[in-house]
Amino acid sequence: MIRRPPRSTPLYSSAASDVYKRQVAGLSGLLHVKKVRLFAPPRATVPSCPCLHPTRATIAVVDYHVFARKYRPQTFADVAGQEVVARTLTNAIAAGKVHHAWLFTGPRGVGKTSMARILAKALTCENGPTITPCGVCQHCRMIADSSHPDVAEIDAARFTGVDAIRELAENTAFSPTLARLRIYILDEVHMLSNSAWNALLKVLEEPPAHVKFIFATTEVDKVLPTVLSRVQRFDFRSIDLETTVARLKLICEREHQPLDDGVLLRIARAAGGGMRDAQTLLDQLLAVGGGGDDLDLLLGAARGGEVHALLAEVCAGKAKEALERLGAILGQGVAPATLIDQLVERVRGVLLTQACGVDSPVVRRLGGNPTELAVLAKELTPEKVLRLAQTLLAGQQALRHGVDPRLQLELVLV
Repeated sequence: MIRRPPRSTPLYSSAASDVYKRQVAGLSGLLHVKKVRLFAPPRATVPSCPCLHPTRATIAVVDYHVFARKYRPQTFADVAGQEVVARTLTNAIAAGKVHHAWLFTGPRGVGKTSMARILAKALTCENGPTITPCGVCQHCRMIADSSHPDVAEIDAARFTGVDAIRELAENTAFSPTLARLRIYILDEVHMLSNSAWNALLKVLEEPPAHVKFIFATTEVDKVLPTVLSRVQRFDFRSIDLETTVARLKLICEREHQPLDDGVLLRIARAAGGGMRDAQTLLDQLLAVGGGGDDLDLLLGAARGGEVHALLAEVCAGKAKEALERLGAILGQGVAPATLIDQLVERVRGVLLTQACGVDSPVVRRLGGNPTELAVLAKELTPEKVLRLAQTLLAGQQALRHGVDPRLQLELVLV
């Protein structure tokens, strides 16, 4: 009797399969079996998919990291614009006076989460607690990758209920797995409900010795006063233009794609004091091309030359040409509110040029074209510039109160 090998036994070049083939060949004398797969359907021809064979370009896209992640600060000294916070934390660590809970508050993109990670590294580093985490030990690398079992980064916007926070409070009783401490980083804590905060109050006031809390929020006024009294509060400030420009220039040097200081100034001003927003905008600009006109396109604004020509026509009393140019600019998709903001900034630059000179740092920090500003400052009197600024500001306010944007802008220019 011929025994077929079980289905779980592989039929390719296995001992059971060879025995079965010899039995069949010896009985019939007609079947010549040689490296064939018996009792299996023929293999279907699968068309080749380019996704299964990634090219070098595909691998590069997968491995690419945006600037905000690639150049994330890794030490206290790397966090730009927050020297007071960094000095306070490092002095506390050096003196051995480490609190059990901190609250980081401030605008978006100014380094709150980055500072929380650095603080976690400083407390769990193999050489620590230290003010200079090594960045190469197991704890530092796992925290940088957000994979450390004892450093939990929790998005409070997702876990707003009392059940999730109650479970977190119960887990604080367990000892750390790898590190000397168990650290909880809760981002956007203003999203927690009052019940969730109440469930955390007791453990927040008297936590176990191995537990630390780091809270981060952009709306500190929504945090309960009973919580604020149990934590050390650190206010992160908006990053000034000079610091932002210096960091952007450093990134451009490392990427071997230099940009003019005027373009970097405009990026910093558009970011509104947030380093992450500035790095994201720089990332987009370098991908597009890197010029000032490309920055206008990314911001949804009119090109600088068109704004200058429009303002020159208005000042010269050429209403027809100004309205025709206005229609062309708005036809390119520029919002009326954005255009009137650009006009206000340009008139501001002319006014400062007349008062301080074109080479003044006050003028250069605006990021405008100094040649164009100098031409308008020479042609216009200070009284006319002031009257033009007042008219534009009035139109800007009218746009915010629901008046027809294009009509209001046309009235302002005429």
